[in-house]
Amino acid sequence: MTAFLHGLWMTGDLLIYGAFASFFAVCLGGQLPQWILLLPAVCYGISFCFSRRPILRGCFGAACLLGLLFLPGWVDRAAYLPAAFYAFYLAARGEYHLSASRQAGVFVLFCKVYPVFALALSLLWDGEVMLTVSLPLAIWAAFLQIFLMRVLRQTSAVYQNPGFLLRNVGSLAALGAAGFLLSCPVVLGTAQAAVGAVYFGLAVPILEKPLAGIAWLAEHALMPALTGLLNWIAAQSGERGLDVAAGDSGSPAAGQVILSDEDPLLDGERILEIVGILLLAVGCILLFRHLFQKNKETQTEAGPAKTQWTSRRMKRRWPSFFLHPNARVRRAYSRYLERQAEHGAARGPAETSLDRLGRTPFLDPDAEQQLRRLYLKARYGECATPQDAAAAERLEKALETQK
Repeated sequence: MTAFLHGLWMTGDLLIYGAFASFFAVCLGGQLPQWILLLPAVCYGISFCFSRRPILRGCFGAACLLGLLFLPGWVDRAAYLPAAFYAFYLAARGEYHLSASRQAGVFVLFCKVYPVFALALSLLWDGEVMLTVSLPLAIWAAFLQIFLMRVLRQTSAVYQNPGFLLRNVGSLAALGAAGFLLSCPVVLGTAQAAVGAVYFGLAVPILEKPLAGIAWLAEHALMPALTGLLNWIAAQSGERGLDVAAGDSGSPAAGQVILSDEDPLLDGERILEIVGILLLAVGCILLFRHLFQKNKETQTEAGPAKTQWTSRRMKRRWPSFFLHPNARVRRAYSRYLERQAEHGAARGPAETSLDRLGRTPFLDPDAEQQLRRLYLKARYGECATPQDAAAAERLEKALETQK
């Protein structure tokens, strides 16, 4: 499993490189197939199995250079060579490091640099190549970096658990399959036909009757009332009233108001401009208000590096009868974390459950250990039983009584 994680780690780095290199390779006349970037990652992952044997480790690392034989043009070879050399260099030096903080730094830097790169070169060079070649690799790179940050923030005993990895890999694969299906013309056509059938076959017939009734009331009740009101206002002000047809065959229908098109009552484009400006102003005010509040929250007595992480789901005090045992255990553990925060032990973004032990001296250490074991079982291991949930709730209540 560790070799698999190292292969994914290398794949994430190479996808980031490919998001940049593939654009230049295609614009210069090459192709750079996307699958070729997987070869250095596979060789690097296999080389980890021989991390204590430098010769075998270097040989498997150098095997990724064979990918140059599958590339016909010099442009593709020049774009592939840095990726292959990067994997070979790390494998030859025996550098196999899995770090959540490193992944977070790479992800943040990628999110800052790639949008500027994509926007600038789309406008200055070729936007179609950016959308069809570079952007898909960038999306996959972002997905994989998020997956690695989610996995590596746990302890090594947790992220090396096959069940934990399979669940997370399954989520990533399902997300990728959904994106692939949405990009297929057949799937899009089928979805469009299904939406059209539901709309025209079900929604339109249901809405047609009440909307027709509303239109009839507006025509036969509301319009005559408005016409009479406008005529009364015009008569009170001494102006000529609105022309209303008498109902003969050559004139409009009775009750229809004849208005001139020369002087429209409202300017629709002007109204849309005003509404758009108002919405933009309100959005800017809300955005700056949100940023100001976030800045205020970070400047607390605990310092900017400490942040209180609370779960909105856990604040809903659902009865235990309606919750799964896993949810009951996690709710009890969330209350334990909230109690620690109330006594000044704020939770940092990179802390694990092991780091939380012993932060509050007045709590029972044995009860904390037992509650943590139940929490790990409910979140990462097998499903918790109702007995485990009841035990977690008892431990959490026992912690409340500790002074």
